[in-house]
This record gives sequence, structure tokens and C-alpha cells, in this order.
Amino acid sequence: MSWGILAPDTLVSLRRQQNLGLASAVRHFNDRSVPGLGGMWFPMPILWSVLAVSIAEELRVPALPVGNAIEALMMREATKEGLADSRVRGIRKMQGLEDWSFTNLKRRGTYVVQPIRMAMVQPLVALGFVRGCRYGAFTIHTAGAQMLKLPVMASYRRVLGEWAHGRSPRGLNKVIEDLSPNAAVPDEVRKLIFARLIGGDDPSASRRRTLVALGTGPSASQLDATEPLSGITPDHWTDLRAGAAFMDLRNAALAVLYRLEHCLLQLRDANEPAVLSVGEASKLAGEPLAVLRPCARQQGERIDAGAEVTSRKFLFQVRDLPESQLLKTLAEREGTVIRWRDGRIGLGPAAGEVSASDEIEPFQDEEFAPQLFRLYNLHCVATELNHGVNPGCRDAVDEEPTS
Repeated sequence: MSWGILAPDTLVSLRRQQNLGLASAVRHFNDRSVPGLGGMWFPMPILWSVLAVSIAEELRVPALPVGNAIEALMMREATKEGLADSRVRGIRKMQGLEDWSFTNLKRRGTYVVQPIRMAMVQPLVALGFVRGCRYGAFTIHTAGAQMLKLPVMASYRRVLGEWAHGRSPRGLNKVIEDLSPNAAVPDEVRKLIFARLIGGDDPSASRRRTLVALGTGPSASQLDATEPLSGITPDHWTDLRAGAAFMDLRNAALAVLYRLEHCLLQLRDANEPAVLSVGEASKLAGEPLAVLRPCARQQGERIDAGAEVTSRKFLFQVRDLPESQLLKTLAEREGTVIRWRDGRIGLGPAAGEVSASDEIEPFQDEEFAPQLFRLYNLHCVATELNHGVNPGCRDAVDEEPTS
């Protein structure tokens, strides 16, 4: 999926994906565990995107640059204050920015490489706010139209529409204040989003509703049990257990590759050939390899029960291939940081770079299985929509609930 490229807020790598060819399995288990949530963990970006798509329709332009511009505008006061909050983007990138016009903010290079809207594609569609499969081609759908008819949103839409036409409308500062990333979502909008999140009889809404009703969890230790928690269906429980087990296996495999990358970077920094034979790699990565194999044996039954093809094939490779063949397979699967070339393991083009992700993860809580970060994300957004303090915010301890 193409998101567009913007100048970075911090130096991150879009090449360092390290998905091991398992991206389809990761998506599958995320969607089976917490359907339709994407990377959403606080609700305000839904408002920004609905407004952006509506304005893009009026201007007859793609929604993507409009979404970037509106999100950047809403960061104005937070970036000026240098606010340390995980909901804020662009503190370094936009510090000292003087031109906050629509024309400037929509330009490639003005805002950050990873706008929050990247994590909003799935929930915007799944909750019925927009139609489409790419942000740039989104159009307003039923729930989005319903939101825009709310008086408070109609007012925001009018002011931001004038701003997008190059004017300096009265009330713009108030809109920026009301829609800043750390502001409270207006009450009537909050109720609508919450209803879309947990309402309805479709299986996806039912799974989200059940998890929200739990309050906390399931934790990693709870997922060790074969019997589901109260209210969770056996099928959902199987998917949750399989997803957590698969993520554990993937992370154990990545630990092997991290160790090899570290060793190869040391060789490169010492001006020595940054390549390893399979035998050398086996010795250097002995400790994480000793964890990987038992992990496959311990988690295999749970992964098999998930009946997902890609994860089961990976399980077979980790569990059953000879160690030399396994290392070759992992290097071939990786390819961006570690790669297999001419019968040896070497560094890939993204070695040593800082990784980037399009699914935003707030701080975790041990009451929620960390392998499935959407569990905690759902808890965060549901708590805020219920008028509580979002526990995913960096400064949540110091915040007071707003009415």
C-alpha cells in the first residue's frame, strides 16, 4: 500500500521491514484477534481523517495530502510547546515553522515520515466512516456523513474548508485547540465512534465488544489456558492463543537475526569482511537459537490450531529444518538487514538503520498480552471513549479526566 513519502521527524528506515515473509500471517492474527482496529489507540485521528476526506471531496483532490495537512495543523500548538506526548508528531520537524497555510502543510516534506493517519486506514473503513482501500482514494461513507452532520463537526468542517481554500477564517485557532491530539473528543462525536466500535451484530463488532467488556486482558498468562475467558467464544480464543504463540515464534526468530546483525556490524566497524559462514553464524547465534527451537515445540500446537497457512509453514521450518538450513532460510526470508549471498550470511541494505512501523504502539501493560498489541490499543481507545484517561498516553499519570 502506498502512503506517500514525507520528510522524517526522526531518521527512520522504511527499508528495515524485517517481516520474514510473514506479513500476511501477522495481519491475519491481528484481524482475527481485534478486527478492524488497525493501529488506532486514541480516537482523535478519526475526526481529522473524516474532515480531510470531506474537504478533499470538495476540492476534488486525493485525500492523502489533505489528511497530512490537517493532521500537521492540529499539531501546531503541541509542537510549539514541545509537548512530550505519544499522540504528538513533528516536535523536531516543525519546530520554528512559520507558514501554517494549507498550501504549505500539504507539501511533501513539510510534515513527518509517519503521520498518524497511516494507522487509521483500517478503522476508518471497518467502522464505516469512509469507503475505499487507499487513503488517497477515500470517500465519505455512512458513519462519516453522520459525524459531519453533528453541529460541532459541521462548524469544524466549515472553518477548515475555508482554510483549505487559502483563507484565514475566524475561529481557526479554536478549531486547532479543540482538535489538538491531546484534546478531548467532543461528547456527541465520542458517542458515535464508540457505537461504531462496539455496536452491531457482525462478528468483528462482537469480538471487539467482548474484549471491551472484559475490562482488562487477556494477558499472556491467561492465553496459556485452553479454556476461554468468560464471554469469549472458543473460535476467538483459539485465534488469540494462536496469534500470541505465532508472535512469540517470530520474535524468537528475529532475536537470532538481531544477534547476527550485531556481530556483522562489529566486523564491518573493525574493517573486516562482514560475512559469516553457516558454521560461524551458528556459534555466534547459539544462545538465541537455543531459545528458538524449544519455542517452536512449545507453541506448535497453538499455531497449528490457528489454521493459517503462512504461520504453519514457518513453524515447520523452525521446528524441523537442520540448523544450517534454518539459518539459510531465515537469512533468505529476511533480506533487508541480513541476507544470504554466495553461500554465506552478510549484511543487507538496511543493516544498522532504525526501523519504522505503520501501526503505532503505545506503552504496554502486563494485563494485556504484549504479542497482540491491538488488545492494549483497544483498551486505550475504549477507555477514552468511555470518558476515562487514555492509559496509552505518556503523561497519563498526570492527566485529569475532562468532561
